[in-house]
Amino acid sequence: MINMNRLRIFAFAALVPLAGCSEVLSLDVESPGRLADADLNSLDAVPGVVNGMSFDLSQALDGSLQSVLLAGGELWHGGSYDFGTYPRGILLQAPEDWDGEYGTLQQARWVAEDGLRRIADILEPQQFERSADVARAYVTGGFANRLLGEVQCSSTIDGGPEVPNSEHFVRADSLFTRAIAVAAAAGRGDLVNAAYAGRASVRAWMGNWNGATSDAQQVPADFVYEAVFSTAVGAVGNDLWYETFQRPEFTVFNTVWADEDPDDPRAPWEVIYDNSGQVAKGANGQTDFYQQKKFTSEDADMALAKGTEMLVLRAEAALRNGQLGSMTDLLNESRAVYGMDPIAQPGSEAEAWPVLRLERATVLWLEGRRLWDLRRWEEMGAPAADPFSADRDTCFPISQEERRVNPNLS
Repeated sequence: MINMNRLRIFAFAALVPLAGCSEVLSLDVESPGRLADADLNSLDAVPGVVNGMSFDLSQALDGSLQSVLLAGGELWHGGSYDFGTYPRGILLQAPEDWDGEYGTLQQARWVAEDGLRRIADILEPQQFERSADVARAYVTGGFANRLLGEVQCSSTIDGGPEVPNSEHFVRADSLFTRAIAVAAAAGRGDLVNAAYAGRASVRAWMGNWNGATSDAQQVPADFVYEAVFSTAVGAVGNDLWYETFQRPEFTVFNTVWADEDPDDPRAPWEVIYDNSGQVAKGANGQTDFYQQKKFTSEDADMALAKGTEMLVLRAEAALRNGQLGSMTDLLNESRAVYGMDPIAQPGSEAEAWPVLRLERATVLWLEGRRLWDLRRWEEMGAPAADPFSADRDTCFPISQEERRVNPNLS
């Protein structure tokens, strides 16, 4: 299988703004030569180091997204690229196909965690504990770990032995907890909200639903924290936009959403017609092309956390406790943020689970989160399990390249 994501050459990652942040770092460069590692051990370099973390997180998300969307059934492949068995949910038979993705995912994690260690050596302790840059770094590291935990079957940490995917949730919980404290001291409410939202999700994934609900309640319903994409030279562009607007490679056809309202503001799409009035075909010349309308430009950012997800998370916690009324109220609070009509309360838990699954999947559509949901619901069994996950792999393997170079892996 060939990974056909467009290749980009990046001049300097530190020039890219951090996810969810409006500050832009400006540097005067006198020499085009390579920076020595020691040159980054400077107070002036701290914002650039943190911006580089954001760059790597956006790159990891962008680089893995299309495979994850196909595996989770969020889009169907109707193009000319060879994604092998991913659209059919066969993810484990060729770990070499995951080499590049695994590398960028681990790079995003390592850069954030190692960057925090570097910054701790640069700043005085009092500065470190009140620095907005440090808070941003903790948040970025938390989301990088959550991403790995949600897509990997198992993982490794810095060349160590194989560990369960849950190790990344544990690390993310710690990073988000530190982010809350430092962001509060720095007066950055946006980062406090992002960290609470990130920690709510990973605490739920670790089975701490009480903690998850408590954290989720801290996040305003209209809050959104995003990974940044840009058309600037050296930045990460939103490749999903390119593959659905510049090329008809991925389609909503043959997905759950093709049977839903195309004007749903959470998951908008459109049937594209050719000049003869027939439904246009994808790049393979055969598959109907239904175009996603969620990301409509190359600089369209992508949510890492949002208040509407927190409402749906709390709704799932209520359903797990048999509280159908509370579940419905919370789902309707989430729908109200998008200006949507309320839904009726399901008559039983068996009827409620499909409602909850679709609401969560639609709120998070095209953000690469459904594959993990399929996995964890399948592990719960009926009635939580989504029929779509039957006989499908719901996570990706440690890459073949990692197994080749890591002496701690058999």
